[in-house]
Amino acid sequence: MALKSIRNHLRRRAVNLRKGKMSGFTLLELLVVVAILAAIAGTATIALQDTDARASAAAHVAMMDELNKGIRTYRVLNRNELPNNWDSLLDNTGAILANADDEVLGIQDITTFALDATMVTALNDIGIENLRAVDPAADPDGEGDCSDLQGLINNRGNAVVAGNIFLSASANGCGVDYPVTGTPTVAIWSGGQERVLGSGAPELAFDAGTGALDAAGSTVDAKILMAVGAGPSSNLFDASSLGGLTSVPVYRHVAQDQYNRFIILFHIATIQDVAGTNTAVSVDQVSLAGVVDGAGDTKEEELGEWDGTRNTI
Repeated sequence: MALKSIRNHLRRRAVNLRKGKMSGFTLLELLVVVAILAAIAGTATIALQDTDARASAAAHVAMMDELNKGIRTYRVLNRNELPNNWDSLLDNTGAILANADDEVLGIQDITTFALDATMVTALNDIGIENLRAVDPAADPDGEGDCSDLQGLINNRGNAVVAGNIFLSASANGCGVDYPVTGTPTVAIWSGGQERVLGSGAPELAFDAGTGALDAAGSTVDAKILMAVGAGPSSNLFDASSLGGLTSVPVYRHVAQDQYNRFIILFHIATIQDVAGTNTAVSVDQVSLAGVVDGAGDTKEEELGEWDGTRNTI
């Protein structure tokens, strides 16, 4: 009622002013108008708070669906072969990307795992024969040092961007081939099986000190999921390939100097009881297990950012 009375009073004053019956508004009246406008502006700000981040979250969900469908379609069209040349998320020594100051990767839910010969054969048989790794000794375009990835990315004097660090030095990246031969180290998902595989999924165990997979402490039938980045080197994004997609999705809820691609999870092995000991055993055929975003969130968790039930990153 008080606000309505003030509004009516100001309206009468404005009418009288137009008719020449008054010289103008008093300072108090002007202050009241300013206060009302400030209250309206504050309400609008609250209503629009985090709108951009929530819109990005909705776009990320669509991108995750597109990647999932695109990989499955590619496999069908290419006679049961998966795309090759994924980003390994590692350097060429098999270590997870990091530096002394911060994590280059937004995702924390990965650790390393050494493949055995049977797992390598399974990956090769499905078309995954090579990954991309970062070479710390690379010097993209003579403009930086790949041993300090975030410093390189933040340097405005070069053309290196976070999402392309696995490209070759000639393409303004730090990447080199990382063949899937012998017993290579790969990144695997350590963020909990139930989050990506659904309720009741058997769990893997990891050493609290090193983060390494503890096969003996894991549950039988728990799945080992190789984690790779969906970067521009993958032939999934070669538009001239059968089933190739035309653009590489970008994940925008990480820092500007962190790797900003989505993460693909492939089921490569399962924990089995072998002669009384829980052991990682290669699957007969590698398969797509799911897609998470660049910070390691599942589709359902990203949806929580979109509908406001979970804070955006």
